[in-house]
Amino acid sequence: MGVKGFGGGTLRRRNLAAAMRVRWDVDAVANAILWRDLDAIPLRLVDGPGEWVADLGGGNGNFVSPLRRRGARLATVDIDRRALRQAGPLIRPILGSLTRLPLRDASLHAAAGRAVLHHVPEELDAAVRESRRIVRPGGLVLFQEPTSGNWLANAARKRFPTERHDPHERPLPGERYVETIRRHFDVVETRHEFLLSYLLPHLVARLPPDRRNLARALTRAVFGLDRRLLAALPGLRPRAAYVSVLARRPP
Repeated sequence: MGVKGFGGGTLRRRNLAAAMRVRWDVDAVANAILWRDLDAIPLRLVDGPGEWVADLGGGNGNFVSPLRRRGARLATVDIDRRALRQAGPLIRPILGSLTRLPLRDASLHAAAGRAVLHHVPEELDAAVRESRRIVRPGGLVLFQEPTSGNWLANAARKRFPTERHDPHERPLPGERYVETIRRHFDVVETRHEFLLSYLLPHLVARLPPDRRNLARALTRAVFGLDRRLLAALPGLRPRAAYVSVLARRPP
């Protein structure tokens, strides 16, 4: 009965859902405008060469890869074997899940994850607890996550699913991430980003090449407006599309 159902309506629905997905396109220049500061935060995770840092749910490990310039030793943990095979030669791939990390207690100097916790919304506390277990006392963790508070991002996620998104993922309120991380770590810094600018790199990528420079300038202006609004009006922070939390494991 189950096999027959999978081969019939269920399979057709999955094929239809896949056909309706929008290709994930991003303009690199516009994307760099938005993400330059958030991309730089992982550089704060180590003090010197030789320190071990893991990219949690990191696939090819690109989130922590800039730390190679600091001489850090890097690993990436993911359940996707194909993504792990794309890790660079200086990044150790490890097969494992966020909630059961195959790493020894206090074996890392730091850990980081971008857009991973919203893949385990029902096991958020377990995932953060695991990250505490593997980081040594005094070590840092960094999580950067999409939130459920931005209406533009929510509308795009609902109406224009892409091949990069898991149907089961569920962004949470930004404060939910912060509160959970605070239960296990001392929060060092929390940053809220993107009110109106979040989707612009995707829109710029769909424009004719001769129109992109103007759109990139608009991206820079809107991003600057976002920054000013979030600084001047803290009440808007729950509406930010992304939250970044840097925290330290207590000694």
